[in-house]
Amino acid sequence: MGSRSGDLDPSIITYLMQKENLSIDDMNFILNKQSGVYGIAGISVDFRDVETEAMSGGENAKLALDVFHYLTAAYIAKCAVAMGGIDVLTFTAGVGEKGSISRSAICKQLEFLGVKLDENKNKNKGEEAELSTPDSRVKIYTIPTNEELMIARETLKIVSMENQMEKITCNL
Repeated sequence: MGSRSGDLDPSIITYLMQKENLSIDDMNFILNKQSGVYGIAGISVDFRDVETEAMSGGENAKLALDVFHYLTAAYIAKCAVAMGGIDVLTFTAGVGEKGSISRSAICKQLEFLGVKLDENKNKNKGEEAELSTPDSRVKIYTIPTNEELMIARETLKIVSMENQMEKITCNL
């Protein structure tokens, strides 16, 4: 996550609250606004900024990316175990669509699953494309999203349902 914590032992919350004399609001702010990649890198929630800093020798930024790549690969591996393997790995949204560095690092950690990324194809940014090598057991794709359009569609569904419910209520 950009600024939110990921998995953590729940007792960490009460430990920190007691040790640092934090309120619930303080703890909420730390977990949601000062953790994640931002909490490690200390510079930004924008992965472009973190990557730039890491390539310039920023140790905290490099650590933040390493942790992000490892945890992403670990979650994919957990899903692969639950599903008995994977046939397709799809990268989407901001980092997935445009983050060739992150895609490469994540795929390297998943090679044991048969994931083989074509580094030339991986230069793709923001376009739908297959990124796997011909001999990869797992097909790798990047598919752009239009999050604003999806939010608008879901909002329209909810508003339409509410309007229908109003008409039903009025007819009763």
